[in-house]
Amino acid sequence: MFNLERLEKKLIVFLLAALLAGTGVIVYKRSFPAGSLHIESPEGLSTSSVRDVLRPGKKININKASVEELTNLKGVGPALAGRIAEYRLKKGLFISIEDLKNVPGIGEKLFFKIKDDVSLE
Repeated sequence: MFNLERLEKKLIVFLLAALLAGTGVIVYKRSFPAGSLHIESPEGLSTSSVRDVLRPGKKININKASVEELTNLKGVGPALAGRIAEYRLKKGLFISIEDLKNVPGIGEKLFFKIKDDVSLE
C-alpha cells in the first residue's frame, strides 16, 4: 500500500508510541488533579492533634478550624476546606451549621454526611 523504507516505518512506529504515551500521561493527570491527594506526614502532627482526630465524638468547630482540620471531615478535601475558610472570612462566622450549605461545593448530600461532625463552639 505505502511504499515506505524501513527507517520511515520505524519512525512512524516511534511517533505513534510517543503519541500513545503522551495520551496516557494526560489521562492519568486528569484522573488525579494536583492537590487532590492529601497526605499528611506524621512529623507534622502533634500528639494532641492525633488524639483529637482519633477521639470519637470530637466535633470540629467550623468557626475556628484551620483548613487542615476541616479536611478531617468526611468528603472535604483541601480545596473545599479552603472554600469554607474563605467563606468564613468574607461573610463572617457561621450562625448555624446549615450555613455550610451556602459554601460552593456543599450540597444536601455532603451536608448530611458532615453535620454530626461539626459544631459552632
